Amino acid sequence: MDSGRKSPLLLQREVQLCAYNRFFLESTVMAEYAQLLTHPVPGVYVLPSDDSPLIWYGLMFVRTGMYQGAVFKFTLSIPMNYPDGGCPAFDFQAGVFHPLVHAETGELDTKKEFQRWRRDVNHLRNLFLYARNIFYSIDTAHTLNGEAARLYTSDPDKYRGRVQESITSCLQVVLNPDPSDSHSVKLGEWHAEVMRAARRHIFEPEFMSESEPDLNNSQTSGLSWVKQNTFEPFSKDS
Repeated sequence: MDSGRKSPLLLQREVQLCAYNRFFLESTVMAEYAQLLTHPVPGVYVLPSDDSPLIWYGLMFVRTGMYQGAVFKFTLSIPMNYPDGGCPAFDFQAGVFHPLVHAETGELDTKKEFQRWRRDVNHLRNLFLYARNIFYSIDTAHTLNGEAARLYTSDPDKYRGRVQESITSCLQVVLNPDPSDSHSVKLGEWHAEVMRAARRHIFEPEFMSESEPDLNNSQTSGLSWVKQNTFEPFSKDS
């Protein structure tokens, strides 16, 4: 008899435990995503992959500072033992020029902020906040891109030039969606006429299609909170 062979009962328990762990993992990750929906990080937009809830795609908009106008794509990879494992991997698209971002792989240095990922203390929202804030406060003490750190301290003008080149090249990548996943965040090119019509529809109530009812004239008699053309409340028209 093979002593190393597992009994059917033990195998059944392992299968049940694996299923429970998978359920717990996905529930935990979706709870983190719900937290982002109720408490969003300004300028950061994410969507779980169509293939796996452990892969998230996102866009980051930088609105002020040296990186103003930048739009960076990124991918978040959550480990299978989350939240008990290490910090999830945060990878920008290639081409982001920053001391804390690897020049070739786009890997963000998370060890500076999350030396040890602490369950019930650290959340994915904290990671997104950290990733966003590196573009507003440049740190050269810990670096994955030595050239960027050197230029930032020794030649700020040249650093700004490289940043602008990075912003331009990364924007082109943003406009080319990843066809391998339907949940990859997509941006279209700016069409001024389309946006102008949308703004008119939102901010000008009189701008409506013929199929939309005219709510101002839909009721000619009855009760009204305010008499027409006055500030007199609780009026009644006959």
